[in-house]
Amino acid sequence: MHFSTFLAAALPVLATVATLNQSTPFNGSEYYSLGCPNSTKPFASQQEQLQAITNFDNLLVQKQFKAAYNTYAATNFISHVARIPGNGTALAIQYLVPALANTTLTILDVWVGLNAQGDVKSTTYFKGNSQARGLGVIVDFWRMIGTCLVETWEVGAPVTNSTNPIAYF
Repeated sequence: MHFSTFLAAALPVLATVATLNQSTPFNGSEYYSLGCPNSTKPFASQQEQLQAITNFDNLLVQKQFKAAYNTYAATNFISHVARIPGNGTALAIQYLVPALANTTLTILDVWVGLNAQGDVKSTTYFKGNSQARGLGVIVDFWRMIGTCLVETWEVGAPVTNSTNPIAYF
């Protein structure tokens, strides 16, 4: 076999491998077992993932919690959020509706990337202003499979006086 014949046969395979490397690592069993909605997909580019988490965050800002979770989060997503007593969209929505009723959220930054283990993670940095709690910061972390949100962590803190003039924002 000539090298040119071999190269012609190998190029389509190499192009496929390069395309696969640009998309999300896929854990098929978890995508399905956690109940990712039909509006998500198991494979996605980083740009598609960024668009998905940005859309999700914008729905939260608009207080459309059911739409956000039912469109982008797995029904049984894993939650490490201390204030939510378990996993899944039902508990998250049940908690968020009253907790954020009198809170204004502003998205300050959103990003998506791979961690050291090869998992896709998104991070959103919010400014929150609540009648009950005052000004605060919230950072949401999600692990994603494709465009589906499958695991979450959250940290928040009230804005307090600081000697740093650019603290928090």
